[in-house]
Amino acid sequence: MNTMTDPSPKKKRDGKFLRAKLRHSIFTKGTDKLLGGRLTKAHLEQPVVVREQPVVLPEWPAAWNDLRIAHFSDMHFGDLMPANKGLDVIKLVADQSPHLVAFTGDMIDLECDGAQPLFDAMAAIDAPLGSWMVMGNHDYLDDGEAVREMARKAGVNVLDETCSSIPRNIAELPGVGDGSMGELNVAGIDWDRTVKGLAAKVDEVAPANPHLLLAHNPKAFLRASKVGIPLTLSGHTHGGQVATARKPGVNLAMAHRLSAGLYERDGSALFVTVGVGAWFPLRVHCPAEVVMVIPRRQ
Repeated sequence: MNTMTDPSPKKKRDGKFLRAKLRHSIFTKGTDKLLGGRLTKAHLEQPVVVREQPVVLPEWPAAWNDLRIAHFSDMHFGDLMPANKGLDVIKLVADQSPHLVAFTGDMIDLECDGAQPLFDAMAAIDAPLGSWMVMGNHDYLDDGEAVREMARKAGVNVLDETCSSIPRNIAELPGVGDGSMGELNVAGIDWDRTVKGLAAKVDEVAPANPHLLLAHNPKAFLRASKVGIPLTLSGHTHGGQVATARKPGVNLAMAHRLSAGLYERDGSALFVTVGVGAWFPLRVHCPAEVVMVIPRRQ
């Protein structure tokens, strides 16, 4: 009788994973097959643009004026973002000489196996204030705890309803700030789909007086602006991946009022990036992007 056990048992997949897998089979693999691979090939060859986004905020700490925050999101490691292209994206982030790296979720598309080099590369970016991230909904489809462990093993700071204070070192960041001292409070909240759930998560970190909030779902801004958090960074929407020329906010992300670009409310600001990855192989007037967000006090 064979009593040997399988050293690599198959994971049990829940309904969310199976539905995502079905969508992937139809919209990505199915489309690719119908078009002989041409659409996916063209998608993979599209460059990732880099742009700067200044943000003027009345409550941003002046000690951190002109901080260079490299914001990217929605890598979606998988068929439409193979590891080599993902590593190229992270090198592009590193080439911008950021002071702080902010990744706002969905490193993974479906399966997380093989993603460790991406987290290692992200942690290796020479950013004086480190690399920070929050989890997105796709990060949970396969094995959310494994994704967290990969990030933490690499040295990426994962924020789950937590806030960390970074002390100001004038000599470390020449050209940043007005010469005053003060801590930068960086907070992040875990994925949630609903406005109510996101509000509860924002309320957990609000007592720490965050200056910067990372949240995969931009709907978190509805609460963050009410509690006075100066700057929120988000992703999730992909900007619909198809937008009108020169108006990224007019796009196919119809389920999201906060879909792409900069939004301001009650003295607070939200920036929603359209991301670097994709869930179907087409972007029109909505190029993948890495954004250098540069806040300063009004």
